[in-house]
Amino acid sequence: MFKPLPFPNHHRVNDPLWQRLWATYSDVITMLRSDGITTDVEMGGGEFSVTAELPGGCELAIRASGESGAEALPLDRDELGAWQAIHLCADGTERHLVYDSARGDQAANGTDVLALMAVVLPHIQAERDAAHQHLAAGLVQAKTGTPADAEGPELPANVMAMLAEYGIEAEAGVDTGTYRIAFDLPDDTYLLCHPLDIDADGVPAAWEVTRQHHHQPGHMQNVVPVDGEPCLFDTIRSHLASALSNASRR
Repeated sequence: MFKPLPFPNHHRVNDPLWQRLWATYSDVITMLRSDGITTDVEMGGGEFSVTAELPGGCELAIRASGESGAEALPLDRDELGAWQAIHLCADGTERHLVYDSARGDQAANGTDVLALMAVVLPHIQAERDAAHQHLAAGLVQAKTGTPADAEGPELPANVMAMLAEYGIEAEAGVDTGTYRIAFDLPDDTYLLCHPLDIDADGVPAAWEVTRQHHHQPGHMQNVVPVDGEPCLFDTIRSHLASALSNASRR
């Protein structure tokens, strides 16, 4: 049975402007969320956009498109002339155009949402597939020759401080030949963090983060490779916020 994604959990959800944008573009948001994609409305500096989460700390920003390129989504849907979708990464390493119905081969599509989704959804799925392939390669590397008494890398200090703030204790060990760090979340789920691509100094270049249910061991969420400590912190913070929101509704 389809389990809807949790509603965004941040202070902006109480902002009437955020609520208006969420309602105005609910058709786009619903299609993304129905495909299991974490979606939000961003309002930074008046640059309104719908954002779809991608692996590795990236996102797809869906905005309006005009004569000069990307524009803020209008509050009045009737003022929207065309869509633009841009692949963005927080560290600035990747920024490319995915869709633009104001110019080129896609210009005939105008404000058609289905035409937008016909490009956006496969792009997001391709990013997920590539992330899973990277993860699988990292797991093969991490599982080779790990001794039973291995002392592996620790979680970064900022992650440990965040967990300590909520009284969460992390437990390290070896699981199926792979070093891992596990800790419980407030909603009967737990996170498993596996270091990947460990260098000669014992420092991981990436992490695998897996969320599982205590009472549904076969049900996993968001198995993703996380490159670098900032992305690891953001990923764990996102899962913690989701778990706190779930727990508060009980």
